Amino acid sequence: MINYNGNLIPSGSETLEVSNRAFQYGDGIFETIFFRKKEIMFLNEHWERVLEGVDALKMSLAFTKEELENALLDLLEVNGLMKQSARLKLYIWRKSGGLYAPENHNTQFLLTAEQSQRKKSQKFENVGLAKTVFLQRTAFSHLKTLSALNYVLAGIEKRERNFQELLLLTKDGFIAEASSSNIYFFDLEKRKIYTPSLENGCVNGVSRRHLFRIADTFDLKVQEVNWKVEDLNSRLSIFTINVAGINCIEKIENRKMSDGAEGLRILEDVFKW
Repeated sequence: MINYNGNLIPSGSETLEVSNRAFQYGDGIFETIFFRKKEIMFLNEHWERVLEGVDALKMSLAFTKEELENALLDLLEVNGLMKQSARLKLYIWRKSGGLYAPENHNTQFLLTAEQSQRKKSQKFENVGLAKTVFLQRTAFSHLKTLSALNYVLAGIEKRERNFQELLLLTKDGFIAEASSSNIYFFDLEKRKIYTPSLENGCVNGVSRRHLFRIADTFDLKVQEVNWKVEDLNSRLSIFTINVAGINCIEKIENRKMSDGAEGLRILEDVFKW
């Protein structure tokens, strides 16, 4: 079952019209939300980004946070997922009408849910730098919009070049993020975590928001930086983190990084996976 504009219907039902603005223009946003241990993970951070997204795209939201939470739980229940781990997706788009300039700012939405076990953390020793995709800051680069071509092309390049992970840079060579995750540089000695500035065009991920919010609780400091690969040093352990989990980068092309075992242990506590 899926939730289409507040109605529970079979997942194979016809829903989207040709005039749908998500299809026509990529005019909308989405969130990938995980349900684990009978809890909707990071709901506050997801809701925060939803509000930022509809505000930036000048859309009107059709539901409240409480209504969203109830809809997510109802969808999990009807699909028999309340005692399992699950991946939920929320899509929000502007209602049909108009060409590039829309006729209104009202929205529609779709919720899906499927079983999804948490992936174990991986160690990446074969990591490259993207050559086909470069990021830059825009009015919406920090959001999860329905236009994800940068990450689609990065995924294709990663596969074609046989890398485990790919780092995306700006045209000036500053590190922005990984192919589907924010990236973090952990200095254990200083208990300090560095992450690229939003000025570099990276998504303001849910993991990023959570880390900035809770770091002090774990005696950690988080700082935004504008770094190039040559600015990295061997005492840093490097991690990619999104709502699906944490991975450790041990080598970027020929540059060896610090062992990430202790940093991974700390970050596992921070995110309570």
